[in-house]
Amino acid sequence: MRYEITITGVVQGVGFRPFVAALAEELHISGSVCNSGGVVKIDAFGNEEAMDKFICRLRSSAPPAAQVKEVRAKKLAQKSPEDENCPADFYIVPSEGKNETDIPLLPPDLPVCEDCLAEMHNPSDARFHYPFISCVNCGPRYSIIEEIPYDREHITMREFPMCPACQREYTRQADRRRHAQTISCRNCGPQLLWTDNGSTVLSRDEALEAAIRQLKNGGVLALKGVGGYQLSCQPASEDAVRRLRILKHREKKPFAVMFPSLDSIWEYCILSSEEEKLLCSAARPIVLLSWKEGGKAFSDAVGGESRYLGAFLPCTGLHQMLTEEAGPLIMTSCNVTEEPILTTEEEIQQLWEQQPSCLDGIAWNTRKIVTPLDDSLMRVTGGRPQMLRRSRGFVPSPILLPGECTGTVLAMGGDLKSAFCLASGNRAYMSQYFGDMENYKVFQTYMAAKERMERLFGLHPKTVACDMHPGYLTFAQAEKIASLHNLELLLFQHHHAHAASVMAEHGLNSCIAVIFDGTGYGTDGSIWGGEFLICTDSSFVRAGHLDETELCGGDASAKDAALTAACHLLHAGLAPRDDALAKLLPDCNSAIVGAAVASHINTEKSTSMGRLFDAVSALLGIREYNTYEGECAIALENAAAGAMEKGLAPAWLPFPIRETPEGLTADRRELIRTLCRELVPFGRDKNRGKDGEKNAPGPEIQALALGFHEAAAGMVLEMCRLLRERFHENKVALGGGVFANVILQERCRQLLEQDGFTVYVNEQVPGNDGGIALGQAWLASLTMRNSR
Repeated sequence: MRYEITITGVVQGVGFRPFVAALAEELHISGSVCNSGGVVKIDAFGNEEAMDKFICRLRSSAPPAAQVKEVRAKKLAQKSPEDENCPADFYIVPSEGKNETDIPLLPPDLPVCEDCLAEMHNPSDARFHYPFISCVNCGPRYSIIEEIPYDREHITMREFPMCPACQREYTRQADRRRHAQTISCRNCGPQLLWTDNGSTVLSRDEALEAAIRQLKNGGVLALKGVGGYQLSCQPASEDAVRRLRILKHREKKPFAVMFPSLDSIWEYCILSSEEEKLLCSAARPIVLLSWKEGGKAFSDAVGGESRYLGAFLPCTGLHQMLTEEAGPLIMTSCNVTEEPILTTEEEIQQLWEQQPSCLDGIAWNTRKIVTPLDDSLMRVTGGRPQMLRRSRGFVPSPILLPGECTGTVLAMGGDLKSAFCLASGNRAYMSQYFGDMENYKVFQTYMAAKERMERLFGLHPKTVACDMHPGYLTFAQAEKIASLHNLELLLFQHHHAHAASVMAEHGLNSCIAVIFDGTGYGTDGSIWGGEFLICTDSSFVRAGHLDETELCGGDASAKDAALTAACHLLHAGLAPRDDALAKLLPDCNSAIVGAAVASHINTEKSTSMGRLFDAVSALLGIREYNTYEGECAIALENAAAGAMEKGLAPAWLPFPIRETPEGLTADRRELIRTLCRELVPFGRDKNRGKDGEKNAPGPEIQALALGFHEAAAGMVLEMCRLLRERFHENKVALGGGVFANVILQERCRQLLEQDGFTVYVNEQVPGNDGGIALGQAWLASLTMRNSR
């Protein structure tokens, strides 16, 4: 019997052809297997019993990193064994070019497997201490592929001809490296190189020993990783961490730490079973973990006041050896804050020349990186994994949509935490995280990645979707692309896209969407950010929101929490010039703020929940300025967590809901007035540091911080109750960057579920702006489907 078999899914770059060949040889089936575009095609000859087993096992088993979507078997005319077209053996044959019928599913970069690690640690093995060891089951994939099909000539490993020993493994039956496209060794592959003075270059074992020695001596290294260069140092060295912050222009934001093993993480943090699964998963993401009470600690400069440590495990042999020898290491992307990760030797050399006193050496190799990829970031909340930054280990794996797209959609995402999405059929291909599009280097990286993904996947957009904010760069680019290629352009409201991203993930047709963030352009031209939407299919109704507060300062209000707090005092009818209130914001010129608001100079009306968090943080004297995004809100959450740890009762704060001509509004004025009444008698400064902690608020402040979280969650419950009565909707989607706040999210979920609601949050894409491209793509798909 003869069958033509087509297999779709993640079947290239994962050892699928060797797996097929070994299975065929076991069952005495002859024929051939090849990559064709993004799929695997098999021409198989065998008796009926053998063919049945062959097809069955193709459907039920696969290599570790493969994901079989479909096995299509077509029976062809039978051949006799004597027929000249009937092959005697089974062969892996050269790949065919692209096909237009099957969109490829390409694998993300894979972590070094246990078999390769065992070889790397074995002194008698030919790959002992080889940092770039890999096989069909592991190694870089998406970061080094330039074309499909996935063959050596289409990845950057083509620059490293195989030595005779690797060539034998590549062609040998039943070998773990049979047709492993990244196969290499100490004789023919990329080699570790090291320099610490710009001229002397060490290689191989000498390079490894030099890098380890420098780390142990408190040095700061630039290290070429899978998706770009990283900066590394020992987290116990105050001086090294200080110099690392100077290099990155990163004053306070916490650093992630790479550990050699799970056991070593347990010495510092407590882990749930879900967190262990995430850490050991093929993506090897950074996972936010709680510090262990009484456990080991690092320099305060690593995490600052954060309650969490970003921890992760090695993904390459080089990372494994460095952490085993030097202990846990800070491992952070090598870039100046807000710019893309560096990928070339020229870029890293330029950084060293700019900051020669901060960098002690460079460990690199000559294998090119095609796609820059930061480490992905996740956490577990309510027992469920949540994505905070989607990049290496996940990209370019698609997210399955609850329905089919009509044509291909390009969704541009937003300007902050930018990421785009290409959607076709029932798949949404999210790009990696890029950063702020106002940075020109970020913009360039974004556009290059878009063109590359379109080319690799053979996707040709028919529709472009973007945020409706006319000032967004993504809006301008969407207009340009649509005009240039005569494509349909669809604009979607920012918070509606947030809601749609949750709906797309969970297959919801309708829901109450509670979307809290810092800023988003509203349909009325004002700034939204504390929204309650009723979403049905591709449409929404703005059924509730926080009351509008007039904020001054433009973009400065997103950083200057004291300025935002002064505006909130004015909105609440309080005179910040009063002596008692002025003490709450000693560094803010409240008179100027009052004059600006009264004259509507450089002001805008906003319903932002993110700005309310900033204002409360400043009024409580916890944090008055965001040196990085969300800093004030995170500090406020930390204060609330401190109250919970001490068993303090939350202070009662009102957050009433009122009926207005525009719908239901949550009135923050009474909350601010009550907060100030509670605060003024003892003053915020008098109450700080009672526990002897660095910059720690005292118990009264902590109780007010917890009370604010409780008030916000209670308001969400009451608003959803009212909307359920009016719209008969029981499903609630929580979205937007404010819900990165664990206390708020978990308390909202608890209250809502106790009241009979079913609650959904983003899990596969970030709930912040890094995930709105998925929502835009899904809304575009629904819009086109409804217009047919």
